[in-house]
Amino acid sequence: MKRVSKQRKMDGASEKRRMEGVFSPINSLPPECVSHIISLTSPRDACMFSLTSTGFRSVADSDDTWLHFLPSDIDSILFRAVDPVVFSSKKDLFLMLCERPLLIDGGKLSFELDISSGKKSYMISARALDITSDEKQPNDLRWISLSDSRFVDVAEKTEMCFLNIVGKIDSQVLSRETRYAAYLVYKVKEASNDLVHPQHPIMFCTSVTINRHKTIKEFACNDEIPQEWWEVEIGEFYIENGEEGEIKLMLAEIGGAFFRTGLIIQGIDIRPNH
Repeated sequence: MKRVSKQRKMDGASEKRRMEGVFSPINSLPPECVSHIISLTSPRDACMFSLTSTGFRSVADSDDTWLHFLPSDIDSILFRAVDPVVFSSKKDLFLMLCERPLLIDGGKLSFELDISSGKKSYMISARALDITSDEKQPNDLRWISLSDSRFVDVAEKTEMCFLNIVGKIDSQVLSRETRYAAYLVYKVKEASNDLVHPQHPIMFCTSVTINRHKTIKEFACNDEIPQEWWEVEIGEFYIENGEEGEIKLMLAEIGGAFFRTGLIIQGIDIRPNH
């Protein structure tokens, strides 16, 4: 552990006094005005203000300030939680939702907040996805529990020749004026070694459909087999103000002709694309 020099300690104290001097005119404003000013910044800035000035701390940490950073429908989201959510303040709630996913809707969705912007993120669980493959193998999907998954169970494809995964989410639950990216979150069973073959790469087609506007891309997957959770991008989309309608996310294998085993699917992650 490095020892902090006396000079560095003095420099830190001087910087703190300088910053308090900068904020002294604002400190004379009514608390509600200061709260409004801080709410026009970002959650990260609000945390900085709380640490920088002792005069700001009570206002920067207040419920009035942090209510602005929480989604307007936060009460509805908490009502849908699988387990009761206990928190001591609005700031505590915000940080809690940034640090660990909240299971909602019977555990079929998880909800998070982006710590830098307060934007919403969701993951659609495998249980809520439409996962299909070869019609000749109708019973090739089984449900297993994994300790490193946020959901109670995940889907394992025991055999597949073709693969098609579809997820849907209402655009109204997402943050306005925000660009999102969607990712399939998956891993491969440790005993499986035939999912990715160097001579037979898996060709995928992905699409994002929103209000009849569809974007499509294709790519090949022949990388090393991931034993940890991995993700592949399905696509990006932008949520306008007043956006309504369903968003359809699809990933489909193209021209599959070789049986593969051991694909484990946790869900589709939808998060702000910075």
